[in-house]
Amino acid sequence: MTTEADHGPSGELRILHLDDDLVAVDKPPWMSVHRGPRSKENESFVLQRLAGQIGRYLFPVHRLDHNTSGVLSFALSKPMAARLQERITAEDSVKQYLVLSRGEAPDRFESDRPLTGRSGELQDARTEFETIARFNRCSLLRARLFTGRTHQIRRHLDHLAHQVIGDSTHGKGRINKMFRERFGLPRMVLHAERLRIRHPADDRPLDLHAPLAQDLREFLTRLPECPTDLLASI
Repeated sequence: MTTEADHGPSGELRILHLDDDLVAVDKPPWMSVHRGPRSKENESFVLQRLAGQIGRYLFPVHRLDHNTSGVLSFALSKPMAARLQERITAEDSVKQYLVLSRGEAPDRFESDRPLTGRSGELQDARTEFETIARFNRCSLLRARLFTGRTHQIRRHLDHLAHQVIGDSTHGKGRINKMFRERFGLPRMVLHAERLRIRHPADDRPLDLHAPLAQDLREFLTRLPECPTDLLASI
């Protein structure tokens, strides 16, 4: 078993966990999970790169957006994919993200606003937020997903007027432009920090953690009054 491995040679993905049933990696930004209709001809994908890296066939279970970094897991067999999906969507699972939002958010808050799905149907959605720092008229949040709707964190924060910094779809273009020009904002500040589940094979606790991506860490340190001691801990 491999856990919390260091970054491998150039071009390799950082493996957070590997056993006979599943693998989890620290997904880098600007890499799609798998090929899609808008993919470019020479584009690299997590699925293909990781399969070649560990020499196994992979079964995607969940996904992260192209420009989102952090914990991403795959099953190593079709039966395990179904069981891993059950574990990830179970009530006792913890799906936790770090996000920088606009404005000074409350210490703790949540949204259970239903979200419209791809077919136009309303879907239940619930996200809890905890503010861990406030600086430069922004709030650094930990967000916990209890459902897995498309762009759920981004859409809930947009409705609450605490848009994600760097979000080009649900955010504020004028504010994003200012952060890019003044502080070198590299991308949307959204990172899948932790996935805590029961292992699909034997129910043992499995805690997968990806430290805040380096590009976001460097961006945050350039913001006035950023608590660097806090950044060192995440």
